Amino acid sequence: MKKWRILCITLLGVFCFCNSVLASSFPQKFDDRPLELIPGKIIGYFLWQDKEGVHLRMTTDGSAHNFSGTISTDGNFEDVFGKYNKDNNDLFEINKKGKEITYKFTTSGDERAIDFHISTGKYVNFRLSMDENDVDPKYITIGKDGWHPISNEVVLRYKKYSEHDEPNVVIFERDIWWPYGYYNHRYWREPRFR
Repeated sequence: MKKWRILCITLLGVFCFCNSVLASSFPQKFDDRPLELIPGKIIGYFLWQDKEGVHLRMTTDGSAHNFSGTISTDGNFEDVFGKYNKDNNDLFEINKKGKEITYKFTTSGDERAIDFHISTGKYVNFRLSMDENDVDPKYITIGKDGWHPISNEVVLRYKKYSEHDEPNVVIFERDIWWPYGYYNHRYWREPRFR
């Protein structure tokens, strides 16, 4: 009987420890501008949503870097705004179907930006590169909590579980199938999709 108590207490302790480790490793929000974003002082990509829509920012610490990639959706992009320098051979375009944004920006200390809304979409896929290579995830900062994904590809999925549940954004850092759903997923409240 004493051995069973010790075993149960040990298993309970391991369970509590694992849950606290997992809970602390998952970020809390995709919402709000990352606190680390100070244009001209830091290198990287910054991604968040707020009442104005979904935002992607690129900046450097004064050194020249090339940012490129695609943003795609199964819905349609609306109210797309791009802040870039046309004189710098920067490229920013939306395909004819309105389902993919392609960009190529060069910056050395200032900020480049893409802001948008999505209509009737269920996902947004970001493929991010810097200096012609897949960007190291440590240079991608997401939300006010400033967490980093595990790859240069970030997928936001809009999913409503039932009529009574609040819609959520599920972030898949890699769209990997796992036997019990998707691996490495996170849930947020309703995105700013239209």
